[in-house]
Amino acid sequence: MIPDWIPNIHPMVVHFPIALLVIAVLFDAARLIFKKESWLHKAALSLYAVGSVGLIAAFWSGRRAVETVSVTGDAIPVVTSHEDWALYTLIYFLIFTAVRFMTWFKNLEKGMLLPLLVLIGIGGAGMLWYTGEQGAKLVYKHGVAVGEIDRLDQKVEELEQRLAQFREEVRPEIREDGAWIWRISTGADEAISEYFTIDGDSDIEAGTGREDGRAHLELTVASGKTFIHTGGDLSTIDGRIEVNLSDFDGDFKLIHHYQDPENYQYIRMNGARLQQGQIINGSDNVLGSGDIRADGWHTFRVTASGRHFYGYQNGNTIVHTHADAMEPGKTGLAMSGDGVVKVRLVEFEAVE
Repeated sequence: MIPDWIPNIHPMVVHFPIALLVIAVLFDAARLIFKKESWLHKAALSLYAVGSVGLIAAFWSGRRAVETVSVTGDAIPVVTSHEDWALYTLIYFLIFTAVRFMTWFKNLEKGMLLPLLVLIGIGGAGMLWYTGEQGAKLVYKHGVAVGEIDRLDQKVEELEQRLAQFREEVRPEIREDGAWIWRISTGADEAISEYFTIDGDSDIEAGTGREDGRAHLELTVASGKTFIHTGGDLSTIDGRIEVNLSDFDGDFKLIHHYQDPENYQYIRMNGARLQQGQIINGSDNVLGSGDIRADGWHTFRVTASGRHFYGYQNGNTIVHTHADAMEPGKTGLAMSGDGVVKVRLVEFEAVE
């Protein structure tokens, strides 16, 4: 059984293969001095084998772990680096362990081959160290999977929403790095033509309404495709929107890396499905999809860092996909269908 305070099994799994493989390298190095101790050789091989199998479990549990925690802001490129290096290290040790067994069976570990193998093992230990360092940063620097920090972030967001309503902010806040945030208040519909660029079919009407004591933007779409974007060109992004699609029939997208209507990335909500993909030269490449709740107010998030893309609903990971990164571009919304889209908040953060 997993304790309630641990969100996933990755922290319980990952330390064993690290310890086993480091000890395997030490045993190998000891063989350079204690050449007559044959048990060191057998022990090292056993540790490499068990440690490599443990790395498979650690990598698998890590891929699942990232779907159980909230990764935001500057933690996004760290988690992608951690995953990439975990994969490189896994492949490295699987190949190295296979080579070790082959050289053992053929009795080739003579002369300078053993010192060379020890050096290769030390190189693998260095990869383990760097991968582990990235994982430690996620927890101790960025607070990923630390429940109290998540609760504090939620409280800060609630206070910022109340402050925005108190100030009655109408226009989006566009930052120097191209990021932007728009907390909707009464009169926000007047800001669209002044602060946003609209591409495609501009047959769209904007108004504002209020539910549960909070203001929201109402975008009425009649037909065609409409793209609404602002801010600067962003590369690594963390975007989110609080939206109600109950009165909308069609495709609604949170878009990023937007060049033009024929080239951009997206998460797309259509009914009870969320899809993640890329539009390249007008061709739609759907990378992944998952089921979502459709009615009422929901918060959707998208993150993109290098080749890693995530789509979330209400803090839960729906899709985790990979593809070649696109050129930096604008961020915003896209709609294709009929009905009314209600929006309370839109934010795109530039992540370094």
